[in-house]
Amino acid sequence: MVRYLFMALGLAVLLSTGVSAQDAKKIQTGKQLYGSKECAKCHMIAGKGNKIGVLDHVATKVSADDMRKWLTAPLDMEKTLDHKPKVKMSSKIAQMKLTDADVDALVAYLMTLK
Repeated sequence: MVRYLFMALGLAVLLSTGVSAQDAKKIQTGKQLYGSKECAKCHMIAGKGNKIGVLDHVATKVSADDMRKWLTAPLDMEKTLDHKPKVKMSSKIAQMKLTDADVDALVAYLMTLK
């Protein structure tokens, strides 16, 4: 019985380590995409980039689902704003040609900005 308990505990530790390693890789990929897709032309993180769209603490204000919508259907999200943005994300996002994996990685990275 104790043997099975230790095996189950070991398996749980291995699985949780694998998941967090995957998450860390996804976050790193998102951070790299943020740079390579030149997101800082319109957005700012930690004082670097354009102050039009400050993303510091964005994860405390916007859900992961809404971040995903901003990256996949920005025109719909712009319609929910109570002001007219200086630069419309909907006019820029199509040029980026983001894959589903890119969107997942960017959302993972943005969710670290708390």
